[in-house]
Amino acid sequence: MTRQFTRGSLEAADVLGGRVEANFVRVLTRLLAAHAMAEKLTALGYQRALDTIDRPALSAVIRKNLAEEHKHARLVYAALAEIGVSEAQADRSLLTALKAASFAAPRHFAEHSAGELDLVMASVSLDMTGLIMIGVNYSESSYAPHARAAEVIVAEEEEHELFASNILCDAADRFGVPVVNAALREWLPRAVNFFGPPGSGFTFDCMRYGLKARDNTELADLYLTLLQRQVRQAGLDMPALTKHYPHALAES
Repeated sequence: MTRQFTRGSLEAADVLGGRVEANFVRVLTRLLAAHAMAEKLTALGYQRALDTIDRPALSAVIRKNLAEEHKHARLVYAALAEIGVSEAQADRSLLTALKAASFAAPRHFAEHSAGELDLVMASVSLDMTGLIMIGVNYSESSYAPHARAAEVIVAEEEEHELFASNILCDAADRFGVPVVNAALREWLPRAVNFFGPPGSGFTFDCMRYGLKARDNTELADLYLTLLQRQVRQAGLDMPALTKHYPHALAES
């Protein structure tokens, strides 16, 4: 698909000055609001983890990740503010979307995370997916403030991804393979659905405007390939999923 706008070619002044059509503004606002909310929910999940996990070595990492997730949310909300959209307005626009499968992973982490195993699953379900989404799509955005925010986020999320890889192996040792396999079966559908439905009109508009580079299915497939490698290294089993969105566990 030919991009209408190249990477970093648009600033807030272009949006406010009418250089882009009204639909571009709607699509951009929705995309930024969803990104900001995902960062905010992830921060809430890390706060829950900090309150429920007392292992000092993990607590230090959680505090670092928590501070970074707050920072990442502020960066995206700041990009929204530049085009006249407040945090409250952005959050209100997602009241319906938050109930969809694409928000199930961050919403569960924020509302139900309870202990170290949930932290492990959230890390491989949110930090890995977030790194792919932001690194592949948002860092190439035609909207320069989003691309700049993405560069900062990716640099910090790469450390989160390494953390996720290490604790997946550690979790298999600490909790046992059967327990971690069960947790993977619970969390993996949420993680893959986080990328959103394939071939949607919204994603088409994002790609046409240069706000995204890849369709959701491509990113989900990349995530599954990377995760499968980590799962095997930890001696765990990769759950099978249904083919169509929203994904669920495939019947054995």
